[in-house]
Amino acid sequence: MARKLCFITGSGSGNGRGMALRFAELGYDICLHHSGRDPEGAEKTRQEVLTKGVDCKILVEDLTESGAAQRLFEKFRAEYDRLDIFINNSGITRRSPLMTVDEESINQVINVNFRACYFCVAEAGKFMREKGIRGSIATIASNHHLVNFPRSFSIYASMKAAMVRFVKWAALEFSPYGIRVNCIAPGYILPLNREKELYQRFEESLYPRIPLKRIVTPAELADLAEFLASPSGRSITGQTINVDGGDSLLNAPLASYHFDED
Repeated sequence: MARKLCFITGSGSGNGRGMALRFAELGYDICLHHSGRDPEGAEKTRQEVLTKGVDCKILVEDLTESGAAQRLFEKFRAEYDRLDIFINNSGITRRSPLMTVDEESINQVINVNFRACYFCVAEAGKFMREKGIRGSIATIASNHHLVNFPRSFSIYASMKAAMVRFVKWAALEFSPYGIRVNCIAPGYILPLNREKELYQRFEESLYPRIPLKRIVTPAELADLAEFLASPSGRSITGQTINVDGGDSLLNAPLASYHFDED
């Protein structure tokens, strides 16, 4: 029997790399995708995946461009005859005050964080339906969809909120075929190069602001993606799970919620 396949966009490095390695350890063949900006990093990830005893190919497509999602899946169809797990991990962050943001920045964020997500999920679901596979689709959003953080993330947050809403529609449309669609919304994620002093200071500065006093690790995103794709998640669809240490629970500084007991 052919091994199952997991396809992850934005998986040449970072969180996508972590999820690719996790599913490789679980015995899935892996299809990596990257935008073309770091081919060396993607090849390094591929080599790591291959050490797990599974197959791994790399597809390249710049998702900021019109029609990129459709072209990406044309390449995918030319290589593969099945798809069991699709994770839409590609995303970019831009910050700018509302009154000074430029149109190019807006277009980049919309194109990658929403348009490419929309069409990649649609293409993945259609492929699973054609092959009769009751697969799992996950998108990686952000807890920005839920709260208004400072530092001018208006367009980024708006697109993550659109992604969360879209997941509900996709889950409904694909439900007759047993295909589940969910969303993972992390908060602050521990950088992979956290050994650097700069990131250590950044990490420590966040602890007083987060209820659980911890930052999400890339491994935790892989944990949740694994759970959603497993039999344990077979009744979960159309849902967004916030993974942020309780960060999105706050509407005021953390200390203001704590009261001395009498």
